[in-house]
Amino acid sequence: VAVMSNVVVNAALLELATQAAGCKTGAELEAEEEAYECTGTVYGQNPLSLISNIAVVTGLLGAFFMPIIGVILDFTPYRKFVGILFSVIFAIIQGVQIGIGESNWFPMAILQSIAGFCFTIMMMTSLAYLPEICEKVGQQKHSVYVARFTAKQFSAQASFLILLGALSLALGIADNSVKTARLSQAMNVALIAILFGTGWHYLPSRPASRELPQGKRLVIYGIRQNFRTAVSIHREYKKGLRWYLLATMFAQSSVTALTTVSVVYLSSEVGLNATDISLFFFVVLVGTLPGSFFAKMISKRINPNTSWQMSMVALFLVMVIGAFTLGNAPHKYLSLIWGFFVGLALGWFYPTENLFFSCILPKGQEAEIAGFRMNCAMILAWLPPLVFSILIENGVDAKWGMTFMGSFILVAALLLRFGAGNWEEILIESQRSGLAEHEAEALQ
Repeated sequence: VAVMSNVVVNAALLELATQAAGCKTGAELEAEEEAYECTGTVYGQNPLSLISNIAVVTGLLGAFFMPIIGVILDFTPYRKFVGILFSVIFAIIQGVQIGIGESNWFPMAILQSIAGFCFTIMMMTSLAYLPEICEKVGQQKHSVYVARFTAKQFSAQASFLILLGALSLALGIADNSVKTARLSQAMNVALIAILFGTGWHYLPSRPASRELPQGKRLVIYGIRQNFRTAVSIHREYKKGLRWYLLATMFAQSSVTALTTVSVVYLSSEVGLNATDISLFFFVVLVGTLPGSFFAKMISKRINPNTSWQMSMVALFLVMVIGAFTLGNAPHKYLSLIWGFFVGLALGWFYPTENLFFSCILPKGQEAEIAGFRMNCAMILAWLPPLVFSILIENGVDAKWGMTFMGSFILVAALLLRFGAGNWEEILIESQRSGLAEHEAEALQ
C-alpha cells in the first residue's frame, strides 16, 4: 500500500517541479502536436531529474547504513525496536506529506528520500524474521505462508489503487495530481497505522542471533564479518552463489529504479497524471499474475538459472520497446499495454529469482547468506537513477535514460550466462545436488 501511494506522490512532485520550472505538464503536454522539451530548471536541476535524484539519495543512504543496521539486528536484541522506530518515522513522514503543495514541494521531496530509506530498513528488519519462521514451521509450510503473503500483498496493492481511482473520480480530482496525492497519502496513513501497529504487536522481540566477542566493537566487528562472508563466498562458491549475488546487485538496482524512473518517463513523455499512473501500476500488478504462472510453467522445463536469465532479457526488451515507442503513441492510454507486459516480465522475474536462491542457499548458512543477499540487492540501488539524472541534465532524451537503466539487468543476465557453472555443478557446490534428481523427474 505504501509503495503504491508513494508512486502517486512521486508523480505529484514531478508535476509541481515541472510547473515551478515553467514547463508544460499533463493536458498541456498531451495537447502538444510536436515534440516538446522542458528547458527550464529549478534549484539548479532539470525538473525531470527530481524523482531519480530522490532515488539516488535513498539508494546511497541504504547502501551506507544497511550494513550497520544489519549488525545491530544480528548482534543485539533490538530488532523489534529498530523496526518500530523506522515504521513510526515513516508513518510520520507520510502524514506530513498529506499537505503537499506548490509552496512546499521541495521539502516534501527531501522527506520522500528519507521515507524511502526508512521503508528499506523496515523491510530489512521484517525479512530478518523469515529464516527463524522457516526453521520453526518447516520449509514446506513456510513456502505456503510466503505464497499466501505474496497473494495478499498483491490484493492489498490492487485494492488500494482501485479505491484511490474510484474516490478521485467521485470527488472530481482525477485530473489533479496534487489533490490525488493528498488523498492517497491520507488513505495510506490510515491503513499503515492499523497494519504497522498490528504487525509489530504480534512480531516478537528476539535475542541476538550472534554473540559479539568480548572486547570487540559492534559496528567494526560486524562490517568485518560481512567482509569475511564476501571473501568466503568468492572462494568457496565459484560456480553459483558468487555469480547469483553479483547478478542480484545489477538486476535489483535496475528493477528498483524502474518504479521511480518510469514515473518520470510516463509523466514527461506520455503525459500521464497521478491518477493515470496509479492505473498504469494497477495494470502492472495484474500482469504479474500470468507472469507468475508462466514462471512456474517454464521452471518445470528448464533450470532456474536459465529461466532467470531469460526473464531478465525479456524485461530488458520490454523496457527498451516501451522507451522507444510510447513517446510517439497516438493515445496516452496505450501505455497500459506496455504496463501489462512489464508486469508479465516482473511476474516471471521475482519468483524465479527466489527459486534460484532457495536452490543454491548453502545448508547451515541460511540466515547469514539471506542477510548478505539483502545488502547485495541495495548496494547499487543508487547507480541507475544517477545515470538517468546525469543523462537528463546533459540534455539526453529520457528514452535513452530508460535504456541505460535497463542495461543493468542485461549485465546481470550476461554475468550468469558467462560466469556461472552449469546447473548440476551449482547444486553440487551448494550441497543441494539432490534437487537435480527431482528436476530431472519433473522434466520427464
